[in-house]
Amino acid sequence: MGSEGTDTVVQEIMAALDDAFLAEKYARLQASALEGQQYTLAATFRMVQDMEIESAIAGILARFGFAYYTVDDDAELWISDEYGLMVFLSFTFPGGRYYNYRIVAFDVVGEDE
Repeated sequence: MGSEGTDTVVQEIMAALDDAFLAEKYARLQASALEGQQYTLAATFRMVQDMEIESAIAGILARFGFAYYTVDDDAELWISDEYGLMVFLSFTFPGGRYYNYRIVAFDVVGEDE
């Protein structure tokens, strides 16, 4: 795929991930407010939000044909040979889940068939 097509995909991925992370931050604020009133409900809400964000991220990247690879407990790698892109997600857990991502373009120089 040409550079222009790849750039469009990168912009779409960045926008979708940014939207998902912003929604997660908003949900975290809601859970924090709820925690003072009903701790059990807040914990359940956080668990559901964690599952939803994981599902949203997987959906975003799967839509573009990315394959998932586990790096370690705090990071994920998604690769698309079709677009020549890698999306590296890392997250931390200090009182919440905060994501960072890097998108790297690459060229496939050879393949074994």
